[in-house]
Amino acid sequence: MRKFITLLAVIATFLFLVAGHFYWKEKTSAHTPVEKKEPVEAKEKAKTKKPVSVDEDLLTVSANWPKEAQDAFKKATSEGRPYKIAFVGSESIGKEDGGWSVMLKDALSEAYGNAVEVGIFEYDEQSDEFITNGHAEEVAKFKPDFVLFEPFTLNDNGNIEVEDNHENIKTFISDVKDAVVVLQPPHPIHGATFYPGQVDQLKAFANAEGLDYLDHWSEWPDQSNEELRTYLQDQQSAPNEKGHEVWFEFLRDYFIAK
Repeated sequence: MRKFITLLAVIATFLFLVAGHFYWKEKTSAHTPVEKKEPVEAKEKAKTKKPVSVDEDLLTVSANWPKEAQDAFKKATSEGRPYKIAFVGSESIGKEDGGWSVMLKDALSEAYGNAVEVGIFEYDEQSDEFITNGHAEEVAKFKPDFVLFEPFTLNDNGNIEVEDNHENIKTFISDVKDAVVVLQPPHPIHGATFYPGQVDQLKAFANAEGLDYLDHWSEWPDQSNEELRTYLQDQQSAPNEKGHEVWFEFLRDYFIAK
């Protein structure tokens, strides 16, 4: 009888130990943090994520721009922001309908879509007034990446020395800071004496400063040719519709490479 009781005690102790083991295992496992596994689909997406692509067609269309401008345009498109272009100059740039600046803005919008943003800044002033009246800072607030600048050469004719005009150009360039600045002359006029020489000096200044210079005068009738007047307003202060068209076509072929 005593042996039987002893056997039952051994069996009961064994069962108690086994039950205690499983109870403790279950309790501790409930408080053990479980590592979350990233879904296979998410891992695959991470592996196959591609960098932002750049529209190569747009880069081809900008092939005539300065190399620095092309690189900045590529960077802007890869970041998904518009590349800002500013047309700046005297009333000869034609901010009204039919002016070359308006037509070129529309052409750029069609060619580049929302990859570019164009601002037109027209002032009936001399170059020193443009600086002292704070209009350079006005352009700078637009934060342009590219500036096509007609530096008031005709307005300065007979009023401002060529050297002073060039200093005003330098001041403007320093104000727009990191923008690529490209120079162009105003429109030609018939029968001028000193003005053509001032434009020649503007071209020489651009070359000396390492600035691109867009010489659209090659597309107009010669200054000695009376026909030139048919491209200009009565007082030759600005192009007429015919003159704006010639100027626009030249700039269009530059900004939008074929």
